[in-house]
Amino acid sequence: MAVDSLNLLSAGVLFAAGVAAWILSAPLRAGARLYLRFAAVLFAALAVSVPLGLSSAVIALLLPLAAGALMVASFVLFAAPLPPLAASIALTATLGCGFAAMLSGTVMPALAAVLFAGLCIITVALNAVAVIAVLSGTALLASGLVLLERGAADALLLFSAAALIGLARQSGEAQLLRSSTSALRGQSMLP
Repeated sequence: MAVDSLNLLSAGVLFAAGVAAWILSAPLRAGARLYLRFAAVLFAALAVSVPLGLSSAVIALLLPLAAGALMVASFVLFAAPLPPLAASIALTATLGCGFAAMLSGTVMPALAAVLFAGLCIITVALNAVAVIAVLSGTALLASGLVLLERGAADALLLFSAAALIGLARQSGEAQLLRSSTSALRGQSMLP
């Protein structure tokens, strides 16, 4: 894939979204913070692969795994946290889909994992009435659908940045709302 200025700009936006998500996740509980930061690092690695010319190979591997990490983080943020075994199975399955897509040369396994993760995020966010998180899940779905189009890597990077920063921002607002309501009720803020 030839690298042009639009590719570099999109990669810079995704890298900046990864850094911003890392910073925005600081006040979260450890369970949500770790998965959100893991997704931020994976998306930043995807952004770094663009100037190196490796993005076509890296997208198939990293996008499903990052989507799985965002899915697990959304469960921790907006529903009951997944048990460690279920979270491990989810992340392993998305990694397996990424490897299958990379080794087979088709994007369908990666697409299936990204679409499933996006739909899970939308479902959990709708249940919690978190509008920005619903839009983040929709952006993740869009990034998966853009994966089918060969010349649209810029759109994939920008949709991924929107999904990451939207979920990080919504999670920070949810944490702030939870802390203010528990302080009003006289409850302690235990992680």
